[in-house]
Amino acid sequence: MGQGSAMINEKIRVGITIATWIAVACCFVALGIYGFNKNSAELQYPEPTTTKTDNKQRVIAHVMPEEVGLNSHRLQEIDNIIEEYIDCGAMPGAVVGVVRNGAMAYRKAFGYREVVDDSVAMTLDTRFDLASLTKPIATATAIMQLVEQGEIRLNERVSLYIPDFQAWREETSDQERDIRIVDLMIHSSGLPPYVSMSRMAKEYPDSAKIEREELIHYIAHCQRQAEPHTECRYSCLNYIALLDIVERITGESFAEYAETKIFRPLGMHNTCYMPDGEYATLCAPTTHNNEGIMLRGCVHDPLARDIMGGVSGNAGLFSSLDDIAHFAVAMLNGGTLNGETILSPRSVDALLSPPIMLPDWERTLAWERMNNYSGPCGDLLTSSAVGHTGATGTSLVIDREMDMAIIILTNRVHSSSAKSFNDLRSKVATIVASAADIPAK
Repeated sequence: MGQGSAMINEKIRVGITIATWIAVACCFVALGIYGFNKNSAELQYPEPTTTKTDNKQRVIAHVMPEEVGLNSHRLQEIDNIIEEYIDCGAMPGAVVGVVRNGAMAYRKAFGYREVVDDSVAMTLDTRFDLASLTKPIATATAIMQLVEQGEIRLNERVSLYIPDFQAWREETSDQERDIRIVDLMIHSSGLPPYVSMSRMAKEYPDSAKIEREELIHYIAHCQRQAEPHTECRYSCLNYIALLDIVERITGESFAEYAETKIFRPLGMHNTCYMPDGEYATLCAPTTHNNEGIMLRGCVHDPLARDIMGGVSGNAGLFSSLDDIAHFAVAMLNGGTLNGETILSPRSVDALLSPPIMLPDWERTLAWERMNNYSGPCGDLLTSSAVGHTGATGTSLVIDREMDMAIIILTNRVHSSSAKSFNDLRSKVATIVASAADIPAK
């Protein structure tokens, strides 16, 4: 009886020991799973986003950085920079994305999209007023589509399409030089950078309300500040004229043209002019207008808003991170995304490369080139990198040699700070470039 009890006790002790080891092992497994999930949440690598249009799937995969040759630990430095600029009041929040080899390798929202009238957290699906990113994404793309179709030539005189568009004239002689389509695109037209609403009111005192007709008339006749092809003077007026030309050629409103010829084919369903309804509620607000109303889904740029009716070639477009990623991948793919082509590879080359007639020009047909003082491109991307910014706090950088794009979307005009915002764009681009092709630790 005593021996039997001892055997039973020994079996119990063995069973307890085995159960204890199993419990310990389960704890380690649980901790490992928790740690993996915690890291994944911090780095924000979500499942691929799929949208539908015309019963076709549109997919840009979301991957771990290492899958496309990016070091995830280096990329986490982006978080520190963004949070630093939020903390100092340079912006209320941001959405940042990094695309490489056709996939999203970094995608994260920071801070708030609204802090003035209310506090609303920033989300990955927030829509932003793109401001001057409208120029390369919509206007320049539309012009190159018409070039491909033989509807227009880059070297044609602007006056062929806007009949009273005046040439540049030498003040001390009768010498003159025509302004051409390419001059509008690369900002070599000599047109003034901008025109204020107060200046327009003085120019057209008999007009009860300054409208598009007066603005186009002003652009056609205003003083040219430099001889074409001699100086780069960035001007919103150039791209307002380009939109007018697109509409004269196509007979369509530019908003309709861009929707059917650019956005819809690329699955950019959250990109549009003049957002309303539910879409407008998801827009990051910018500033109060003169009546004290917060601009939300209403373009910040005065010319686009008050004269062009919200649809302009220089500004007016609203979009989201994923949609801009679609556009960037299409450019990196030579004009094609998931079987839909909006431009030929040669047209993309023309848009992203120095103009043939001016190989040393600081801009391409639509973008700012990588150079020593280029804000959005940073310090370490390749010489093929190009970028563009928007005054509201947006930027897109494309580097074809590295097969990479960097997207920063903010509404920095919603709050203000003395801290330079261009430094932010440059720092993020440099971090991303430094993370390329470095193995994980």
